[in-house]
Amino acid sequence: MFNQYCSHCHGPDAVQGERPRDLRRLTRRYGDGATQMFYTTVNNGRMDKGMPVWKGVLPEETMWRIYTFLQSVQVQ
Repeated sequence: MFNQYCSHCHGPDAVQGERPRDLRRLTRRYGDGATQMFYTTVNNGRMDKGMPVWKGVLPEETMWRIYTFLQSVQVQ
């Protein structure tokens, strides 16, 4: 699902060299707030950064499956 919805900006399997878009660093960057940051960003978007609003487009279950995938690829 990540590759279907997110990889065009964040790289296949979340491997993206640009630090601001490298989602393998969510935990490193946001710590305990990573889950809330993910949820807020996906739902509300960040149009100033090019992130579209996914609320109403992605079902909640799909969004959380993508987050589960991202948790599995976090770097230290």
